[in-house]
Amino acid sequence: AACNMGGILMSEELKAAGVPVILLHPGFNRTETTKRHSDRWDTEGAVEPSVGAKRVLYETGKVDMDSTGKFVNCEDGLQIPY
Repeated sequence: AACNMGGILMSEELKAAGVPVILLHPGFNRTETTKRHSDRWDTEGAVEPSVGAKRVLYETGKVDMDSTGKFVNCEDGLQIPY
């Protein structure tokens, strides 16, 4: 929650300078951190880190001032409400 608020505040401060700020959720990735949930990797669509990274890069490329201050799910590109 603190990171989300920090992103919102940063987006407001940088808006006048024309610098967009968004927060990105990379989605469910198959990493050491999520290994304890490996029984759900296939059923819940966990992807390899390289795929997750490509999703993040794709969403980063779409950033503009209309998207500043938003929290975006990189799995589907949809905004996550705060």
